[in-house]
Amino acid sequence: MKKFLTKEYLYDFFIIILGNFLVALSFSFFLDPNNIVIGGATGAATILKYTLGLDTALTVLIINIVLLIISYFLIGREFFLKTLFSSLLLPLLISLLNMLYGVIAKEGSVIISETTLVIVFSSIIMGIGIGLVMRKGGATGGTEIPQKILYKYFHIPYSVSLFLVDGIIILLGAIFIKEEGQVMDVHMILYAIIFMYISGMVIDQIVFSGFNSRAVHIISDKNDIIQERILKDFSRGVTRVEVVGGYTGDNKTKLICILSSSEFYKLKALIEEVDPNAFFYVVRANEVSGEGFTRKK
Repeated sequence: MKKFLTKEYLYDFFIIILGNFLVALSFSFFLDPNNIVIGGATGAATILKYTLGLDTALTVLIINIVLLIISYFLIGREFFLKTLFSSLLLPLLISLLNMLYGVIAKEGSVIISETTLVIVFSSIIMGIGIGLVMRKGGATGGTEIPQKILYKYFHIPYSVSLFLVDGIIILLGAIFIKEEGQVMDVHMILYAIIFMYISGMVIDQIVFSGFNSRAVHIISDKNDIIQERILKDFSRGVTRVEVVGGYTGDNKTKLICILSSSEFYKLKALIEEVDPNAFFYVVRANEVSGEGFTRKK
């Protein structure tokens, strides 16, 4: 019981709720009022709302429940439990925000109708929301479940199944949600591509670059002094690696230290102070996990 009452657990729980809220906000305030289909369970719900008049929140809930049951038997209990919370929370938040939107908009009018603005802001907001949920090990359900099934049984990569599953939903949206006389709304397909591209970049930034960390590689004749200063002044770990110079053939010791961007600039000044002739290079650490980064020391 104590495990679920820790600050870290409650913080992760809050972030997952916040992420789902942003996803619901993007859908209820931007995509759904403008009948824009961008794939996923929410896209399918928009199509069914437009064609059959079904409530979007209820439709998302039904789709998620059906997919959850399928995932339990085809993927496993662990993924089912990880996805359960968000799959039930998201439809609830959509329902609440739909009501709020109705109160604000009044008489069913659309608050923002400029399609370009809708696509840009909704993709950013949804990308942040999905990224926050994914960063904490959760999932929003929906088409992520078919993607898992396709990967497990047919070895279809996620990048391919994403376009396959969402592509079918987007195509159906373009066919059913169109102006009279049109075969399909090509503009919807193009806007959906832009949406997926922007939201994908935002998700990557949230999931992989959130720590904004740098891995610094240092080769110096005064490595012992630099290492001591890093351990003392930064309280960061240092790894020593034996290397051989390709040109000189000399044996050297390389120090590797991972730290935040703000700490890097201080470390750069330290290196230049201790050994102005030191060689060092810096690479972005896309994902960092462990003491001092994802858990306290």
